Amino acid sequence: MIPLNDLKKAAEEGLALLGGEDDIEEAEVFASSNTLLLARLNYTSHIPSNGVEEPKSVVSYGIGVQAVFREGGRRKIGFGSETSDISPDGVRAALEKARRGASNDPEFKSLPRPTGEKRKLTNYHDPAIMNVKDDALPAVGWTVVNGALRVFEKSETLLTLVDLPEKLPELGLIVGGDVTLIGERIATVSTAMPEVQTDETTMVMSFITSMVEREKAKGSGYAAGTRLADFSDEAGREAAENAIAGIGGVRLPTGDYNVVFGREAVMEILHHIVMPGLDTGVFYAA
Repeated sequence: MIPLNDLKKAAEEGLALLGGEDDIEEAEVFASSNTLLLARLNYTSHIPSNGVEEPKSVVSYGIGVQAVFREGGRRKIGFGSETSDISPDGVRAALEKARRGASNDPEFKSLPRPTGEKRKLTNYHDPAIMNVKDDALPAVGWTVVNGALRVFEKSETLLTLVDLPEKLPELGLIVGGDVTLIGERIATVSTAMPEVQTDETTMVMSFITSMVEREKAKGSGYAAGTRLADFSDEAGREAAENAIAGIGGVRLPTGDYNVVFGREAVMEILHHIVMPGLDTGVFYAA
């Protein structure tokens, strides 16, 4: 990841560059650097498998500009960003995108301004994720897989389906999904907030699907946290327990039913449907 001091410098220099633009009333510069580490999980009891696949990583960084432009007697607000470049050239490219995409918002008052109170939330990120070692992610992956396997091994329901405990693998026990570590680092500065503000945050999460293939039973589980040391095998255990609970299930006939969405379903609806539509362009003409 790009060091925090480099992000601060890029934000400061970016705001200084925008100060030389005659048509900008006020502006905000946002520089960020993010790391995503992902390990795919693929355990099958009846087919040779790795359990935890080779981890992958994605590193991204860039700079964004939000500006209020004066155009005749009107104010237009625009945002633009440039990936993989936090230099002055990146700021200029982001500015041009902001200028091209600027639109009128009659309800806009101003960019955010400091309110005076002291910041309360600081240093809440996990350094262990920011500086993760090569062997940490596979270890977390195996923690989740082993959690699911322990549930399968101790299940009285599964033991009644085989002659001997040693034959449990013949049921086709499957554990799949992923474990993801995310580290995010940002610096932001604006006309109204000339002192650079920084933040760092971390997350570890896992989404798991388990199956008892012979019984056509499937279950899912997930877990999320902010610290590596606190992350457990919860997602694996939950997925295995739900798969076992699904044994002997029946298919509902076609029809209309009242349903209650779980947390994961609500998250998917918000992320893929609601949030992408929250844009002033939906309500106001350019």
